[in-house]
Amino acid sequence: MITPQKMFKGFFYTLGTGYAARLCSVGLTVLIKRQLEPSVFADVFLGVTVFTMLSSLREFGLVHALLHFQDRVEEFVGTHFVLNACITLLSCLLTSGVVLALTLLFPADFSWTFAQVAWVLAALHFVRQLTLTSEALLRMDFEFGRLSLLHGLGTLLALSSALLAARAGWEEWSLILGGWTTYSVLSVVYVLFFSTATWCSRPLHRASLHFDWVWARRLLGYGVWIWIGWVLQIFIWWYDKLVVRLVVGDTALALYETAWWLVQIPTAIIAHIILNYSGALYSRYQHERERLGELFSKMISLVLRVSAPVSLILIFNAREVTALLGGQWAGSARIVVWLAAYALLRPLLSDGFSLLWAVGATRRSACIVGMQGVVALFAVPALAVLWGAEGVAYSMGAVAGVGFLGLYVGLRAYVRVNWFKVLAAPAVGLLAAAVCGWSYARWALDYAVGDFVLRSGIMALAYGVVLGILERRTIVEELGHLRRIMRGSEEEE
Repeated sequence: MITPQKMFKGFFYTLGTGYAARLCSVGLTVLIKRQLEPSVFADVFLGVTVFTMLSSLREFGLVHALLHFQDRVEEFVGTHFVLNACITLLSCLLTSGVVLALTLLFPADFSWTFAQVAWVLAALHFVRQLTLTSEALLRMDFEFGRLSLLHGLGTLLALSSALLAARAGWEEWSLILGGWTTYSVLSVVYVLFFSTATWCSRPLHRASLHFDWVWARRLLGYGVWIWIGWVLQIFIWWYDKLVVRLVVGDTALALYETAWWLVQIPTAIIAHIILNYSGALYSRYQHERERLGELFSKMISLVLRVSAPVSLILIFNAREVTALLGGQWAGSARIVVWLAAYALLRPLLSDGFSLLWAVGATRRSACIVGMQGVVALFAVPALAVLWGAEGVAYSMGAVAGVGFLGLYVGLRAYVRVNWFKVLAAPAVGLLAAAVCGWSYARWALDYAVGDFVLRSGIMALAYGVVLGILERRTIVEELGHLRRIMRGSEEEE
């Protein structure tokens, strides 16, 4: 039985393990980037970009479908596994063929190293997806502590392997072995470790692997709009990198990717960790509108109040942070600043789309992403020609803004959210933190580590004080409520 206590313990296990893994990931990635030149990342990242865009064709939201139909999961678990394996195999074969065609037709833009990287990623992707059904079942049972532990260990093993290989002179292949930043989940070490551990944790018995055409059509029918939306979303979040590579150049792509990684840190350490949990939570309460609205408001408030100040601190310390990576990455600092709007909005988009998928509003989510795609299609190349990589970064902020406005309208049909209550206090706190960040320039030490630590501490303190003053009563009530739930003195949460 899944009790409220188990739900909340799973949430805190997810946060604890997730934070530890992400912090170690950031530290190891810094060491990897100091070890390798930007040129080493160019072909590998181009391979990752093309592979990710093509592999999106297999995403029919089967994890979300399993959670959505969880009351009847025993009827279709075998269908879910077989359907996912077949779709993934077709996607990998298509990806391999397209990559070969690009290499043969455009050898000046797509090298054989790029092709080899994409082929290895396709093979690893197939292995990884074979355990997707097992992972979805663990999520349904709120086994997030176990999944987070496996993810954290896999990340540390992968990035440590990449660092050792880079120091041994493996160059591009060190990144394939263990990855870097969040791309470690595509690496050889991570995929083999996580897939094996997930299968052992929730194996599927042969007796349950029967295929049902009725359920296959039902799962695909649920997922078709997720597929449309996902393809558009991947296009939006990766199209900019392809444009930078083709319009601006290899070095610009490596710098842009580093800036993108930095502004993604708040999303990675906050929203993505919470998103793995909130999707299952929203699915469980999808038929209780008032309860769902309350939970969504709490989750998105948590995401905003933690991710927004981290984003602001990174933006104000862009020069100091890139200096920690080495002088060869200094050009990323300006791009980080131009990605400010995207950095602040992306975590909110992730949780908003998670709720729409949970309640089955896949068509509505696809329409919102479609609007973003139209803006990206024209704005990204136009601003790339005008202002280079910085212009592309600015256009992505506009794309994120369109998505947020779409979600603001689209979510009203399913939940009631007091957006003033969600946004007002953190907005005032961010303004106070920004004023402190600007004021610090008068006393800057001109020492990267010192300036980063002091400015970050001052900004975080200002934000925390303002938020504590404005929301002291709410914080006390929420902590007391949470304490009662963890003790089992309340039935629901």
